[in-house]
Amino acid sequence: MKDILIPFPELAEQIFSHIKDGQCVSLIGLSNSGKSALMRFLASPLAVEHCQKIRGREGVTVYVDCNRAVAISAQAFYEVVIRSILERIGEELQEPLANSLRDYHQSITEAANAFSASLSFNLALTDLCEDFDRDICLLLDEFDEIYAALDDRALLNLRALYDRFSDRLVLVTATIRALTVLRGREFADEFAELVVHSTYPLPALRDNEMDVLLDDLGLPFLDEKRKKLCKDFGGGHPGLVYATAQVLGCSSHERKDDLFQFVAREPQPRAECLKIWNQLTETEAEALTSFVLEQEAGLPKSQMSALERIGMIHDGHIFSPVFEDFIARRGRRPDIADEGVYLDTDSGDVWVDGIRIPVLTELEFKLLSLLYERMDKVTDKYRIVTAVWGEAYLGDVDDARVEKLVSRLRSKIESDPSNPRYLVTLRGRGYKLLSRAAS
Repeated sequence: MKDILIPFPELAEQIFSHIKDGQCVSLIGLSNSGKSALMRFLASPLAVEHCQKIRGREGVTVYVDCNRAVAISAQAFYEVVIRSILERIGEELQEPLANSLRDYHQSITEAANAFSASLSFNLALTDLCEDFDRDICLLLDEFDEIYAALDDRALLNLRALYDRFSDRLVLVTATIRALTVLRGREFADEFAELVVHSTYPLPALRDNEMDVLLDDLGLPFLDEKRKKLCKDFGGGHPGLVYATAQVLGCSSHERKDDLFQFVAREPQPRAECLKIWNQLTETEAEALTSFVLEQEAGLPKSQMSALERIGMIHDGHIFSPVFEDFIARRGRRPDIADEGVYLDTDSGDVWVDGIRIPVLTELEFKLLSLLYERMDKVTDKYRIVTAVWGEAYLGDVDDARVEKLVSRLRSKIESDPSNPRYLVTLRGRGYKLLSRAAS
């Protein structure tokens, strides 16, 4: 296995180890983070062969896409599980067992109530575990909505089946959130207890894994330079790496603005960012917004840890600069233009190019207020000292101190303070805040 490139190799080995010991596993991660790719790999002949080798006996993995369920209900869940089993190994079963499973599947489909469906499901899995000559691993992908909707009895039945056939039956689930969180309340969920010590968040893609993803796309303009940008901008998130590649790999020439701004404004990456954003809880979204817009303030350790667990923060930074830019832009007021500096004198908030910037200090705010009031006009150092520090400090505040304050303000309102677009210096005359970016 070490010589073959597989999704999340270290995590895959941990999963194989749990399956070998007959332990259930739970994978968690936001959409397009690679859960389904890993689950489908676990259902591949290569993974089955490896699992059989380390477990010492034959087995079969059945991939169950819960999105194929016809409804969000226990009956629909039972139906899609048995249907997936029949599709995967129906032809390998002896005729009596195959016919039995087909009859149970029909009974589930036609059941008039949840009890009848549950009974047929239990009998189907019981027959399978007792009469099939191989171990069974059910891979329950996209399990979120179904799991949250299952009643307590259905979960207890599922747990009872595992307890009865734990030497033959293993379950692997893939969800956006941990199973206990999905229930939406404190709940003594005996099923979730199965994975309390075997729940794993999806890690970011490694460099070589992103290389494989990008090479497989075969895009005409995705040279080595742009591949590196895709990896940097995507931050190891498969969906965002792919979306970035769709932009950079299909463009034959450089844009007037830099490639990062080009990528960040294109529909594909923005749609992927929105998909990630919409999966966050209100608390997570607020914490991320604060982290981006008010970096100096920082976040409590508990919030940082929570964001790290879902892959939003790596090594103290937002996992992707494209997603960070997306978050920053969501903090803008709807009536703020996409270009220029805007100061809300009532709230004290400042927007630059439609993005709310971190909170200014008192002196920085006074300086910006003066320059904003005199937009496109030269403001000399005498006027700055008077407005910011007061007339009493005219003899105490030297040029260096004014320049230092201007520099601090630039660091907050300019994307590249060394090449200012809005707060410019006119040597020997003073400073000017421009209403339109300098070319």
